[in-house]
Amino acid sequence: QGVRGPAAVRVGRPDLLGSQLALAERAGATVADRTRATAWHPDGDGVVVRTADGEVRARRLVLCAGPWTPNLVPSLTAHLTVTRIVNAYFAADPAGPLGPGGLGSFSVELPEGLLYGFPAADGRGLKAGLDSGPAWDPEAARPAATDAELALLARAVKRVLPGAGPVTESLTCLYTMTPDRRFLVGEVPGVPQALLVSACSGHGFKFGPAIGAALADLVCELPRPDLDFLSPARLVPGGVR
Repeated sequence: QGVRGPAAVRVGRPDLLGSQLALAERAGATVADRTRATAWHPDGDGVVVRTADGEVRARRLVLCAGPWTPNLVPSLTAHLTVTRIVNAYFAADPAGPLGPGGLGSFSVELPEGLLYGFPAADGRGLKAGLDSGPAWDPEAARPAATDAELALLARAVKRVLPGAGPVTESLTCLYTMTPDRRFLVGEVPGVPQALLVSACSGHGFKFGPAIGAALADLVCELPRPDLDFLSPARLVPGGVR
């Protein structure tokens, strides 16, 4: 049964997400879209999730709450930072060196932060962002990028990709950041019937299929020692490193 985090919003390409949801429903999942999950607690060897529409009881729970993870897993609140990130599209010819024929996905460590981006492949131009930004409450309004933020990003892009043109459009998003910038995939510390996944630092959409397969194994109690380095327990004293 699918229950999304508070004020959940679909991001990324709707056609891809819609296809994934359709496949889940075809496999027998019940999708409760736009259902606000407000709290959860262990209940014997299962869990209870409280939603705006009532309670959901399950044997296993997978928490995929994005920037609301600190609210739903208080034991990890001190170790997670929700950050407002600015992204922008820059004018670029998709048939030129900044298109997919000359440029792939990239990331470069700069003094301003990690500059990342994608080639001009969809008619909107080169997309780029910096993974630095202010801490943000996911329940608060998220204003558009400021002129100063866009100027900072434009300078970083020009330094790495001087052929990029001016900003054509911009957007903001929220990243859930861990101290080591790695994902969280595994049991909620102290609650083995609840699994947590947070594809931290903005990488989630790209790794969705692999993370989904990993969670399916964990839900079915199949051993995945290869995921130990992503365990949420690493963030608490005495946890996995």
